Amino acid sequence: MKHDVSFVTCVYDDLVNTQFNGRLNRGTHYVFSLAHMHQMGAPIYCYSDKINMYRAFPAFLKYGYENFRFINYNLEDSPYLAEIQRIKQKDVFYVEAASWRTRCIEIMWGKFDWIIHTAEKMGLDSGKYLYWVDAGLSHPGILPKKFNTFDESTAVTSSHKYDNSFNFDLIFNEDLPDFLVEYAGEDNLLHFMCTQRQHSDKSHLPRSGPKGTDPKNGTHVGTVVGGLFGGPVRLLHDWALDAKDVCADLLQHDFLLKEEDVLTYMLNTGGVEDPRFKDNITIYKFDTWYHEDWDGYVPKLKSFSAFFEEFAEYRKTK
Repeated sequence: MKHDVSFVTCVYDDLVNTQFNGRLNRGTHYVFSLAHMHQMGAPIYCYSDKINMYRAFPAFLKYGYENFRFINYNLEDSPYLAEIQRIKQKDVFYVEAASWRTRCIEIMWGKFDWIIHTAEKMGLDSGKYLYWVDAGLSHPGILPKKFNTFDESTAVTSSHKYDNSFNFDLIFNEDLPDFLVEYAGEDNLLHFMCTQRQHSDKSHLPRSGPKGTDPKNGTHVGTVVGGLFGGPVRLLHDWALDAKDVCADLLQHDFLLKEEDVLTYMLNTGGVEDPRFKDNITIYKFDTWYHEDWDGYVPKLKSFSAFFEEFAEYRKTK
């Protein structure tokens, strides 16, 4: 790698029907996806607890564990836990609504704490880069199979085939870290924004701010992706600190927002006018998560995976 790039993520499972909420049976998905990201050759700081690390480690032994830095973190130690649970008891919307039953706010907001902790472990020197990446991003629901070179005819067992369905080696390889830096610009944070509403609920916060893409209200249209973002380590560290301030303000007003909405709010308010961030944010906009392997894909819409088409072109020049 030409640039000094690291990643930060987390792995937790079995949160369904607990105080935390979460998606059902995602453990193997997250683990196989993350294990294949080892091919990027960059350090990956992974926050998890001992039970989940015990479950995950065989997959990392298979594909390589040298790039992973595991940090033991129990969700019960979240600094937000008591206030989040208080608000959930006060407003059952955050427990019963379909859009919240599968989302763990302690993990979503925990991203900001883990970014800060990792950045400080790395050191905030210039020339270093840090990106949050969701453990489950390497997945055929998100990325077209053409970016996965695994030959299904060589599968020894059905579990071998399932495991390698997450092996998007034409994306998660040694060239991706440099591409993320160079696409955004060496001094810039990179954010992805979907022009359509994703998992968001109607925001509790006003969406006003600097001139964006919507001439009616001067805001960026759509919602920011929480699964991949980052840039220069000090800039991302300070961005995460500001995100924590937004979360603290939400708690004071008895509201919860998903991390996508927190990030969107920050891009649509004075955060981007701050001298630290002004003119140092690159936004990749797309219209849909659907891609060519989905029946629901509409070719005239720009897919998230189109970003990796650009990456493929970039690799041809190397």
